[in-house]
Amino acid sequence: MLGVTLRRGLVGAVLAWGLWALPSWAADQIMVKFGPISTPVTVNDLQTLATTGQASERLTSLLGLAGIQAADAQKFLSTPVPVQPATLDKIVNSFVGNIILSQVATFIQPVNGGDGVAAIKTGLSQSAQNNPITLINLIKNYPGDMTVDAQKAMAIYKQIQADAQNLPQVLAAVDELLPLVMPGFKFSAGCLPR
Repeated sequence: MLGVTLRRGLVGAVLAWGLWALPSWAADQIMVKFGPISTPVTVNDLQTLATTGQASERLTSLLGLAGIQAADAQKFLSTPVPVQPATLDKIVNSFVGNIILSQVATFIQPVNGGDGVAAIKTGLSQSAQNNPITLINLIKNYPGDMTVDAQKAMAIYKQIQADAQNLPQVLAAVDELLPLVMPGFKFSAGCLPR
């Protein structure tokens, strides 16, 4: 009787570990670069920040360098993006999706120097299959350790913010040009208030 109970307990523990543990290929740490300075940040520290809002000493220093509050970082790490796996697959494998991922791969690279776009696609796909897509889940599902160039990331983020301000004008221009090629089609129909 004790042997059966012990065996069930061990099987339960092994199954629980298998269900909750990160894949063996998942990221353990991120090497964050600020110009010539690099410092490692563990995925566990980021998970703690995402879950509790508490930042480790090292993470607090990095957030201070970037001018980011821990609460804002927590929100950034843990806010879900509602997208179905099939939709995500179509987006990341589209022409535009590859352009966007290529831009992201300029500041997020596998430590081993592999294909950054493929690694991001893998992380996104795994996140969509197993969890809601959040930045922390993407990081946890990224295939291996990564290097993040914080200066490039901030520069691209600022450019995206600037470009987003021009989005209504761009969509209006597309709406004017697209009917010439595809009569009756409006690209931004329902996207923008008119």
